[in-house]
Parts: sequence; C-alpha cells; structure tokens
Amino acid sequence: MDSIPNPHLLERLERLERSNRRLKIGGLVALLGLAGVFVMGQARPPLQTVEAQEFVVKDASGVVRARLGASQSAASLTLAHEGGRVNLVASGARGQGAHLALVDSAGKVKGLLLSGPETIGLYLSPVDATGPPRSPRVVFEVLNQGTGGFAFYDKGGQTRALVGAVSDDGSSLVIVQDAAGKPVWKAP
Repeated sequence: MDSIPNPHLLERLERLERSNRRLKIGGLVALLGLAGVFVMGQARPPLQTVEAQEFVVKDASGVVRARLGASQSAASLTLAHEGGRVNLVASGARGQGAHLALVDSAGKVKGLLLSGPETIGLYLSPVDATGPPRSPRVVFEVLNQGTGGFAFYDKGGQTRALVGAVSDDGSSLVIVQDAAGKPVWKAP
C-alpha cells in the first residue's frame, strides 16, 4: 500500500489538496473582511459640533446669499437675493431684543418687526421704516405698560392719526390730526 500504482493520480491528488487549502484560506479572508465591514458599519461616529464666528453661504457664481454670524452682544442671519443685496435680516442683541427687517434692493428697510425690552412693534414705510418718522409710515406698537395701537405718519413724519389704547389709562381712542399736529377729530 505504500506504493501508488499511478503517479499521475498522486500528482492530481496533491494539486487538488493544494487548491482546496487555497480556497479555504481565501474564503476565510473574505469572511473576515465582510465581518470587518459589517462591524465598521455598525459603529456611529460621535456627534460633532462646528464652531465659528460667521458662516457664509455663496451660490455657484460666488455671490454671497446668506450669512449667519455672532459677536459679543448680538447674533444675526442675513439673506440676500441673486444680486447679492440683502433682503431679510433677523437679529437678536442683548438689551435691544429681536429684529426682523425686510430690505429693498436699494438697502432701505421697508418693514421692521421689533420685539424689545420696552415694546413690540411693526413698522412699515415705502421709504424707510427705521429711526424716527421722516417719511410716510404705519406703526403698530404695544408697550410693556399695556398701551398701544396704530399710528399713521405723513411724508414729513407728522403723526396724522392714532387708533388704539394709546392713552395713559389704557382707554381706547381715535385721533385724527392736521398737518400741524392739531387734533381735527377725536373719539371718545
């Protein structure tokens, strides 16, 4: 039994055994690789925080379309149209409250929503809604002490009408004024 009658048969058997060993080793390596990929896919990366003083978003042509920024006393979000001019500004500042400003293509604030420490208001103007009235404007304002209402201003900034609980005792009234600021009609 020590001798094999066919040497070709012995050679074929040895090649078959070598091939079988290579196949087993290759299968084991492939199985270990798949197991590693599966285990890596199960592990989630830790949550990350991105910190910056300002984030700038540009469109494909490089025009700034949005800015989100912060300073020591305020934070703001600015959105711009395709020409790069600001359309909307939302900001909040310590001591000043929150603002939402609608801006036209010339950079003038046409609408302003304000929530401050003393008042909540909506200011609308075809010229400029910020600062003291210097142009036609409509204002809706409620002060913390409870008074508030609508005020209508002419192009010179003169109050022309007041409607609401604007008296100190909180009672309602309506006042229409002339160009000099003198009441021409009042109720009650």
